[in-house]
Amino acid sequence: MNDLAPLRAFLAVAREGGFSAAARALHLTQPTVSMQIRRLEEEWGERLFEREGRRVRPTPAGAHLAAAAEEVVRAAANLAGAARDLQDVRAGDLQIGTTDVASIYVLPRAYRAFLERYPEVDLSVTVDGTLPLLEALREGRIELAVATLPVPGGEWETDVVDRDSLFPILPRRHPLAGRKRLRPAELANTPMIAFKGNSVTRREVDRAFAEAGVRPRVAMEISSPEAIKKLVEVGLGFAVLPERSVRAEIGAGRLASPALAGVRLERRIGVVRLRGRYLSPAARAFLAILGGSK
Repeated sequence: MNDLAPLRAFLAVAREGGFSAAARALHLTQPTVSMQIRRLEEEWGERLFEREGRRVRPTPAGAHLAAAAEEVVRAAANLAGAARDLQDVRAGDLQIGTTDVASIYVLPRAYRAFLERYPEVDLSVTVDGTLPLLEALREGRIELAVATLPVPGGEWETDVVDRDSLFPILPRRHPLAGRKRLRPAELANTPMIAFKGNSVTRREVDRAFAEAGVRPRVAMEISSPEAIKKLVEVGLGFAVLPERSVRAEIGAGRLASPALAGVRLERRIGVVRLRGRYLSPAARAFLAILGGSK
C-alpha cells in the first residue's frame, strides 16, 4: 500500500475507540475516516471493527492488522527521516512541538543556542497542547515535543527538563486576596477559569482538589495561560497556573497568590519522543542543547 493514510486512520480509531474521536485527533472529518476504514476492509476482505456500547474495538482481524500497521507507519517515518539526513545537521529542517508555557519560559535559550550553532537549519515550532503534540509525534509531523508530563501511554521516551510550582491566583480585589494561606474548600464558591478538561495540567489540578474533597466550580475552559491570567485579573474567577507565568503580575500587585494548605502542585516539563523512532542529526543536536540548558 503506497498511501499510508488508511493505516493511520485505522490506528487512530483503534487508539481512540471511536470514529469521531479519531477524526478529531487527525484533524479530519468523520466521513473521511470512515472512508479510509472501508478502503482497508475492502482490501483485506475482513471487518476490522465491531461496536461495544458507545465505543468500537478491533475484531480479531483488526487486532492482527494493528500490530503490523504500527510497524509499517513507524518504518515509513524512519525512512523519511533517513532520507532527510542525506544532508547533515548543518542544513535541512527540524520540526518540534511545544506547549505555550514551555516555549515562552523554558525554551528561548535553547532556541538561541541551536540557531547560533546551526544557522543553516530551519527550525519550525508548533505550539499546541500536550495531547495534540503527542498525535503529531505519532504521525511524524514533528520529531520532538516539549510538553507537560506525565504523558499517557507506554510508547514514549521522556526526560524532565524543567519543574515549576502551580499556584492559585485570585483577582486583586477578591475577598480572599489578602490571605496568605487558604484551605481548598474556601475556593469552592469562586468560579474557576481552568485549562481544557483533557489537558495534563488540568488533570493534575482536578486530582489535587479531589484529594482535598473539593470540586471547583469551573466557569470557563481555555487553553492559553496568558488568556486565563487576564480573565482572572478582571475578576471573573480564580485559576491555578505555573508560578513562572504569573510572577510578574503578582509582583506588580495585579494578582494575589495565597498558598493552598495541604496541597502541593508541581508541573513537570519534559522532552518527549516516540520510542524506537529514528531521530535526525538536527533533532539529536537539539536534544543535546536542551539537556545542557537545564
